[in-house]
Amino acid sequence: MFRWLFFNESALTPAEHAAWKLSALRIILMSGFVLEAAVAIHSSLDAIAVGAYQVLWVVGFFYVVLALGLYYSSRHLRAGAAILIGTVYASAFAIVCLINHYEIAKFGYIFIYTTPIIARLFFGTRLALGLMAFNVLPFLLLLLNRPLLNIPGFDITLPASNTYIQSLLFLFFNACVPLAVFRVLHELDVSALRYRQASAALEVSHAQYEEVFQNAGTALLLTDASGQILQANQLANSLLGREADDDDDRALFGWLSLDNSVRMKSPNAEESENMRMSAYRTRDGKLVALENISQTSTDHYIVALRDVSGLHSIHHALQLSLQREDYLSRHDALTNLPNRDMLRSHLQAVLANSDETKVTALVSFRLNSIRHANQQFGAHTGDILLRRFAEELSHALPKNCFCARLRSIVFSFVVENSRTPGEIIKLVEKVRNNLPKELEINGENLLIQFSAGIALVRPEDQEADDLIRRSEVALDTARRSSDQSVTLFDEEDALQIRRSVEIEVGIVNGLKQNEFRLVYQPKVDREGKIAGLEALLRWESPSLGSVAPAEFIPIAERAGLIRLISNYVMTQVCFQVRDWLNRFADCPVIALNLSATDIARNDLLQLIENCCNRYDVAASYIEFEITETGLIANEALTIHHLDELKARGFNIAIDDFGTGYSSLSKLSHFPAQSVKIDRSFVAQIGYNKKSEMIIKAIISLANILSCHTVAEGVENEAQESFLKEIGCDYFQGYYYYRPLEVSALELLLTEMPAKEAQASYQFKLA
Repeated sequence: MFRWLFFNESALTPAEHAAWKLSALRIILMSGFVLEAAVAIHSSLDAIAVGAYQVLWVVGFFYVVLALGLYYSSRHLRAGAAILIGTVYASAFAIVCLINHYEIAKFGYIFIYTTPIIARLFFGTRLALGLMAFNVLPFLLLLLNRPLLNIPGFDITLPASNTYIQSLLFLFFNACVPLAVFRVLHELDVSALRYRQASAALEVSHAQYEEVFQNAGTALLLTDASGQILQANQLANSLLGREADDDDDRALFGWLSLDNSVRMKSPNAEESENMRMSAYRTRDGKLVALENISQTSTDHYIVALRDVSGLHSIHHALQLSLQREDYLSRHDALTNLPNRDMLRSHLQAVLANSDETKVTALVSFRLNSIRHANQQFGAHTGDILLRRFAEELSHALPKNCFCARLRSIVFSFVVENSRTPGEIIKLVEKVRNNLPKELEINGENLLIQFSAGIALVRPEDQEADDLIRRSEVALDTARRSSDQSVTLFDEEDALQIRRSVEIEVGIVNGLKQNEFRLVYQPKVDREGKIAGLEALLRWESPSLGSVAPAEFIPIAERAGLIRLISNYVMTQVCFQVRDWLNRFADCPVIALNLSATDIARNDLLQLIENCCNRYDVAASYIEFEITETGLIANEALTIHHLDELKARGFNIAIDDFGTGYSSLSKLSHFPAQSVKIDRSFVAQIGYNKKSEMIIKAIISLANILSCHTVAEGVENEAQESFLKEIGCDYFQGYYYYRPLEVSALELLLTEMPAKEAQASYQFKLA
């Protein structure tokens, strides 16, 4: 409480601290040097007058010492202060010991009473206390009225000594010391002012701190190292459920329970850091996390609290959602069975731990009757049938079988640790027999028909996909069989499927690499003159070799690639027509075969129009053919497209007539100008009377429909004679011309009159 009595040197900067000390020291030295000069001069003159020259030595000595003090004060403050203290003691003892008049000499003791003050100012409290204790000795001598020491033969007593001593005391205590004290008091005033300003700023800062602390938007605590709460803002108290003035229970973990703590991922952590934080239960059940702990300079801790009750609920819900997502990513949503990915993982584990002494197999079932259910009762009933079949299959399987939904209507299960393949086949047959033959769904009894394929694990198997592929090959073979028996994997089936996949991929690449080309086979009239051309598509693949249209066209149709081929052929046809028109000023009429897929294309008319416009080809140069099967596949759209093509000037022909299943009434509605007799009937001329009768019927029907007839595959004179006899109009086959390259065909056409070259160009996918 008495701290205000002491001058706080630490309140000053080091530069200010050194400045006031140097200033005070110089004030004492300089004032003593200047103010006492009059006394020194007068006493020196008086001493010369009475012949006391020793006084001159004493005065000179003290002025030299004061000059040394001034000199060292600027270089070494403490050295200058030590010289000052020494000068004061020397002056006092010179007066006491060298003046022979004791009553006057006693005044010399008064000088030494200032040394503790000077020592405190320049050296510190310890030296000041030491000098205070030392000064007791001369004080006792003064009380006892005993002189300190007399030096015989060295007397500086002058007649005016009393005046000199009193003048020195007056100047020292009334000028030198007060001036130095004034300098110290000035610094004290500055320090006090600065202290008041700092206190005021501190009060403002404290108020601002309180505002920030209370309104930080975060629950904050100030604790000591042992976790005792020193201060808490309103949010923290509310979160902990404590009163602001509750000083009885200050332990932080008295309000937070360590027993019910949980670990949570920090919401502020980066994904890669995966940092976690601890959360604790409060007395009222809230979940509170110590979000941040910062140590202060005074070994206290600022603790930021956060209510993570909602976050914990979200984390828990998210965890359940992730588990559900993981479950859905590995299970089929319709049947809740493991999906293909999970089956692959399971098979990979089985292959990694396979026992060569045991037989393991992957069995696949294909629900064939689902198509009937979808068509008759709708997709919803089909989904129910799939779900019910999955349940029945799961119940029929042994407990150790892993069952999954491989794809839409295919289910697979793994049979492990059997002794022989025959044992696996018996198990599959048992499962087949245990499955119901019918299932009642929505009051309807639906037949259960399925195929089964088995793929045995081989010792060299390492990839699950290979086993799945073999199982599906066996399943596809079983599906194509008439009795739907259980089928083991066969390498020939695998090779056929692999060939199909290679062709499917090769078609796309072949179109990009210009591996396809068109060759032309002429057709002739009854006089043997060329009346048209049939274009045949050829494919020479660098990897697959020569691939016949009969092989790659069905694959293209199944894979949905026939559109690309049709686009390619249409473009090539128009290009060839334009090329011949530019070079020869004339060109045969060209016909293209439209597949069932092509005739149902919504953009068919636009495609044909764009190609013709691009190459400036008139409709009269092109004829389109469509098979009977294509005619009835989408009857309404087919009639619409053919009517539009005929209206625009294109010729229409029915290809492979007699091999389809269309009725005469339907055929009468199609706007065809030509009918082509299939080569399978022509080949039987002379051998099969029924085929000959069918050909006659086709020609008669064509005449009724006002159509020309074209016989395909004519290879000998007997066939030609028969066809001419019954009235066939045009002929085509090896008997006349083989398929020709463009260069050979151009040479053939240039050797004939232009009028004989009127022809139709047909793109035939066979």
